[in-house]
Amino acid sequence: MMDARWSTLKQILIDAGWVWRDDSLYAPHETMWFTTSTEEPNFAQFRDRMTEAARTTHEIDDEEVDHHALHEDLVSLVAALDVILDGN
Repeated sequence: MMDARWSTLKQILIDAGWVWRDDSLYAPHETMWFTTSTEEPNFAQFRDRMTEAARTTHEIDDEEVDHHALHEDLVSLVAALDVILDGN
């Protein structure tokens, strides 16, 4: 059975401008997308990884990456994960 928090996370992200298509969630600036392929996702580990990525966005050395857009997408994802994990 799928973790019930997945449905809540999906809805929070959609409400924040993410788009559900082709069985994946796409960030508002389309800098990232993800899908869940596990029945028991580790939301805490995912949040920790995305938090670290948001902190280090400026360190990405790629002229084609819109750092501001990527940072905004990461922050919105981390905020949604915070809600899921904090039960708010």
